[in-house]
Formats: sequence, C-alpha cells, structure tokens
Amino acid sequence: MSPDQIEETFSSPMDEIIKRCSIAEGFVDKEQFQIMLATIWGNAVLDPSRSGIAESDLPDLHDFLNKHIADIVGPNNNMTSCFEFIVSKAGQESMDRQRVTNDHRKFLHHFAQLILKRVIFPDV
Repeated sequence: MSPDQIEETFSSPMDEIIKRCSIAEGFVDKEQFQIMLATIWGNAVLDPSRSGIAESDLPDLHDFLNKHIADIVGPNNNMTSCFEFIVSKAGQESMDRQRVTNDHRKFLHHFAQLILKRVIFPDV
C-alpha cells in the first residue's frame, strides 16, 4: 500500500476518532486521542492484516498516525510521546477518568515498554 492509499484508507476512520474525542467544536480531548491512537498502533503491529494492511505498510501507517498526533496534540508530539504520556502520572490519571480496563492498560503498558526501551536504549 502506498502512503496515498494509507491516507485514503485511514482518513475516514481518523475523522471518526477525532469526532469521538471532540469535546466541543474544534476542541479535541488530547488525552483520549493519544490513548486511542496508541491502541490503534498496538493492534496494527500485533496483526497488520486485521487492520487491512501488510506488515510492510506499518512504517507508512506510523507516519500517518504521527502526522495526526502532531496536528492534534502538538508539533513536537508523535507515537513515542503518546506512550510516554500513557506511562506518566497524568496518563494513569487520564486512563482512570476514561475508565480504561485493566487488560487495555496492560496492553498499552506492554507496547510502551517495548517502544520506550527502544527509544531510551536504541542499541539493546
């Protein structure tokens, strides 16, 4: 799948996610958005075909998600910063408010551990 096909395939679902995370016109709950995108990324990595992509498409999906994270959360934010948020005190409190289940938290923490270990210790 080309980057344009990723854009075409995932733009409508992304619009729905943004709508679901919207608090009011033009205001998106950035915390909820980060948790949702981290969940999407984790699921895509675990089973790309279930997301409608091949494993080789993951870098393009990652770029697509990063673009939307930067647009919604801020220009210095990306998938890594979403996982940093998830493991932070603020992230834990946000997941409490959003009533994220224990299994979902474990899933997100597992990916955070893998991603942040790679970022912090790239040679490991």
